[in-house]
Order: sequence, then structure tokens, then C-alpha cells
Amino acid sequence: MGKDYVVSDCIEHPEKNRCVDIIQQRDGKYRFQEWRRDSEDTTGWILLLDSQPVVFDSEATAMSAAQLRCIWLKAQSNPETFRAAGS
Repeated sequence: MGKDYVVSDCIEHPEKNRCVDIIQQRDGKYRFQEWRRDSEDTTGWILLLDSQPVVFDSEATAMSAAQLRCIWLKAQSNPETFRAAGS
């Protein structure tokens, strides 16, 4: 049995310790997930947030919602803000 979804985009934090997946479901709707990993922990990525049961009609809408929930992602999409936050 195959997956019920496809990861259509994955945006990783520059420090490689967080990422957001934009997921297209079989029904054509989108959702997002935020993941974290710690360098000391060898178990891999840990799910922090899944937008489901809330789903979105487009990838762009899911990305906008992810940016509202994941502050680092919004800052990363605005290079001036991201540089200031990293200083």
C-alpha cells in the first residue's frame, strides 16, 4: 500500500535542525508539518506540528499558514529579518 501523500516542498533551517514539509494529500489538498532534530539525538526528525486536520486548497496557502505558525520560516523568507534575527 502506497503513501497517502507526497512531500511537495521541504524548507530546511540553515542550521539544519528544523524543517517544514509542505504535503500534498491524495485528495489534492495540502497541509504542512514542522520537524526538529537534535545533533545529540540519533533517532532522527521529531514532529513538532502537523496542520492536519486543517488542510489548504493550494501549496501557496499551506506555505503562508506555515509561515504564520513557524516564526523561523517567516524570517527565513525575508532575508533582512532573518539576518537580524541571526545576529
